[in-house]
Amino acid sequence: MASSMIHLAITHGLLNMQAFHDPARLRLGVILPDGAIGGNSHLKQSICNGTRFHYDLEFYREHYITRMQADDLYLGYYLHLVQDTFFRQFIYGEHHFDSSIPANVEKLHHDYAITNYAVARKYHLTPEMLQAIDITGESILEIAPFDVPGLVAEVHQQFASAEGECTVFTPEMAVELVERSITFCLEELQHLAQGQPGLDSFQWSWDNRGR
Repeated sequence: MASSMIHLAITHGLLNMQAFHDPARLRLGVILPDGAIGGNSHLKQSICNGTRFHYDLEFYREHYITRMQADDLYLGYYLHLVQDTFFRQFIYGEHHFDSSIPANVEKLHHDYAITNYAVARKYHLTPEMLQAIDITGESILEIAPFDVPGLVAEVHQQFASAEGECTVFTPEMAVELVERSITFCLEELQHLAQGQPGLDSFQWSWDNRGR
């Protein structure tokens, strides 16, 4: 999955290109799946008799499309799933990352610490942009329980500078991912606004071997 900083940078780009109801709720929504303390917040499901996996975008749209249209917290949550769907294609399909190798996962997390700072600087992101909003009673809690204050505090720490060399995920890759994800999300938002079918998660499903 992409780092929360990547999600915030993509969202910042979207906010610069079109209007939303509530940017604060949009920003929280777009990182919220990573703040779950239980449940299946990314709606990852096995399909094709267990041979493939996907993020169940259809389930989310079916249950929350009305809320998505009126409340940016729910729209942001959906965009997180869309962005992670594209991220998988980018990192695994195009750059052939293999998470079945434990050392690779460690390298990716190490690189996140470095690229997060670079991304925050390039897109002029600040910790103050992200607020811990009370979501008590929200229907999104049907999916999973979330530690919002803990999540926001963790993301604020991602703004700290870090030194070192990147090996599997470079700042250049991060910027390319952000820019292409902005376009990807804009297309999805346009389709939904026009009443067209949303992203087909089956078409973006993956074979879990080596991932």
